[in-house]
Amino acid sequence: MKKFIHIFLASFFLTFIVSCANEKTSKPNRQNMKSHPIIDIHMHAFQWNKYGDPPPPNLITGKRPTARSNNEAIEAYIAEMDRYNIVLAVGSGQLEMVKEMKAHVLNRFIGGIEFPKYTSPVNKRMEKWPSLNELRILYESGQLKIMGEITAQYAGVAPNDPKLEPYFALAEELDIPVCLHTGFGPPMSPYMGDPNFRMRHGNPLLLEDVLVKHPRLRIYIAHGGYPNLSETIALMLMYRQVYMDISAINWLLTREEFHAYLQRLMQARLGKRIMFGTDQMIWPDAVGMSVDAIESATFLTEAQKRDIFFENAARFLRLDTSKYLTGSFGKSLAPDSETVKVISSELRLRPATPGDKRTVSFNLKLTGVKSTAVQVTGFDIDGVTETEMFINDQKVKLPAEIVADMAPKTVIIELKKGILKEGENTITFLFADSVGGTTGFSILGLKIMLRK
Repeated sequence: MKKFIHIFLASFFLTFIVSCANEKTSKPNRQNMKSHPIIDIHMHAFQWNKYGDPPPPNLITGKRPTARSNNEAIEAYIAEMDRYNIVLAVGSGQLEMVKEMKAHVLNRFIGGIEFPKYTSPVNKRMEKWPSLNELRILYESGQLKIMGEITAQYAGVAPNDPKLEPYFALAEELDIPVCLHTGFGPPMSPYMGDPNFRMRHGNPLLLEDVLVKHPRLRIYIAHGGYPNLSETIALMLMYRQVYMDISAINWLLTREEFHAYLQRLMQARLGKRIMFGTDQMIWPDAVGMSVDAIESATFLTEAQKRDIFFENAARFLRLDTSKYLTGSFGKSLAPDSETVKVISSELRLRPATPGDKRTVSFNLKLTGVKSTAVQVTGFDIDGVTETEMFINDQKVKLPAEIVADMAPKTVIIELKKGILKEGENTITFLFADSVGGTTGFSILGLKIMLRK
């Protein structure tokens, strides 16, 4: 969410926090909380003085950040990561700060550039559209892992504007997740540094033509599309590849308003695509408020909380979850383990008839490898018996959830010892059974995980 300038803090406070006195209940109480593993899918690597020197206080708590250097600001957020069991942070900002954040938490942070509108210290509103060549280099070299947060709404640009088309095309080509700002912004934004900001450009339904043109685009809409509830539900019911984060609204709105909005999304059966985020900028205490907003939602089951906190983002990002889960939540992955990407562009067999197949070959070095797994992202249509997978001619069962839904899913399958071999290996996908109607499958990604 494009960020809060010091000169309109009072206005924002009055608009959203008229019931601030009742918000004391939003303060987190970790003594009564279970330590869910958490992915913060929407945070920011910002300079400590982004909104002024000294920094302005948190709008809700009134607490002023203590950081007076970029290093102190990063460390303050990392402390909250440790406190609330945030195993991975996904954030954006200016490139130099993203690099600095990554250097501090190399294995617990993935980043992107916030564009085209951003605030540069101190309270300087800027607009820059990064070159496609620059982005391609940053993605292909692994320096960046997401696109955005794209803050086009602040530049007066709607999601379906031709200016954004080349960026969406690049993200689809390289299979880069996209974070798009939607919904609202700070009150009086057109008068406070963003003269082209328009609420209508934050309507998630404006993404529809983009999704039709780019069916393999991995995109999540920021801030839950708030306050466009009906439009957000309509978009996500139709296009099941779309996810959302609930950052910012989980601590800026009153608890009652946020819970009502979240509960309606859950009632619409969108609970498997809602991801936790904080929109943490320079106020680390926003992290605990965001966590407590989920923990205090009595209408959520523990399984639903786990989905929001971790599982949905892990699926969307196609993570090897064993890298991030420990103890009762899973086993940790040794730091010297290796992931081999086998398929990075779509392998499609649709339409198809029984017997049709696709085979890919790859080479492996298995010296020192103790266990292996395969991570598959894709979807099948019509029935759970259509697609079969063979690794070196041995059948490996695909879980039902990946072959029975139009929405892409990611699964990790542990492999028995001896299935993979030193040197050349093959994986074959076979269309085994025609159920009727539109038949076939698409495999969007496949990785081999070698644990040493």
